[in-house]
Amino acid sequence: MNPFLLLGGGVLLGMIFPLGRLWSKPLPEEISAELENRIENLLPLHSQHLPQLRQSLASNDTRYVRRNTSEEVEHMWREQRRQIVARFLSGVAADFARTERLATVVASIAPASSKRDEVFRAWVRFRFRICYRLLSSWISAGRPLSIGPLILLTNLVANLSVFTENAMEHLELPQASR
Repeated sequence: MNPFLLLGGGVLLGMIFPLGRLWSKPLPEEISAELENRIENLLPLHSQHLPQLRQSLASNDTRYVRRNTSEEVEHMWREQRRQIVARFLSGVAADFARTERLATVVASIAPASSKRDEVFRAWVRFRFRICYRLLSSWISAGRPLSIGPLILLTNLVANLSVFTENAMEHLELPQASR
């Protein structure tokens, strides 16, 4: 076997493994959601405000501020928008953590919980963590804001929420037939 190929493969593995560990590490919001025991407090709250955020990030506002204000005011305006998006992002992460916690509780009491369900939840969790960390670093670096990644994150929360609702309906079905 070619030594350069082996060396390249080793270097690639050496780079991928730490990234995988970083991306699979729980978010702070996930850790705090594990402390919550009341099911009523495990529903998503922030994701529903995406339409208002989308409207406030409209490009028309950017053009207006750029044309009609000073550089200092424009800079302050951009920084305030960045802070709003960062707080929204943190709220969506909290929504995801609460929904994940609810899904875990439902799976623990579901008699028919399968490995397929666990794999689905793990896949959604992994995707959310990757997107969250990338978007969070993008925002903290001061890069231009885009609504697309926020839509993706809220869709992941919605997908997990629908999955959890379906699992809860399966819990109710056997009781209704009695």
